[in-house]
Amino acid sequence: MMEVENPVQKIWQDQRVEGIKMSAEIIHKRAAKFERRIMWRNVREYVASLIATALFGYFFVTVHDVLSRVTFGLFIGAMLWIVVQLHRKGSATSLPRGVDTLTSLRLYRGELERQRAVVRNVWSWYLAPLVPGFVVYTIGYAIKFQRPAAWAGLVLMDAIVAGMFFVIWKMNMRAARCLQRMIDELNAVE
Repeated sequence: MMEVENPVQKIWQDQRVEGIKMSAEIIHKRAAKFERRIMWRNVREYVASLIATALFGYFFVTVHDVLSRVTFGLFIGAMLWIVVQLHRKGSATSLPRGVDTLTSLRLYRGELERQRAVVRNVWSWYLAPLVPGFVVYTIGYAIKFQRPAAWAGLVLMDAIVAGMFFVIWKMNMRAARCLQRMIDELNAVE
């Protein structure tokens, strides 16, 4: 029995296969630049967290009421959580030398995808851990100053914090879009 050939399948199988349009050297340069950028981002976050933790630690030691201590304890715990999660999820990985172009491309794209996931999920590992500290601070302030006129400053502070959270979230969503464009560019050359 003779096999029937599909003309579309024959055209598809006979087409010329293009190679990767990017050299391994270019991929390694881009990956190294990206790795440095991630490393400095993490260093900046580590330093900021260290300064914030030191301040919260100072306030924890110097305040005398329980709610304030709980507040600063929650902030210290949040900062530690953020640093651990950033290290665990967001540390840069180096592209190994001596691998072929296709493997380099796939590894680099994998790193971009991993970092995109980190910034896309910033709410869960970066912003959300800070919320309990702000909630307890708000409650403690409202209990300490039971005059509604004093709450205007509290409302303003909470609005500023919410605005900062929104800006941080938007900045990370923008970074995720930039990373997605880089991923799309790599997908186009493969």
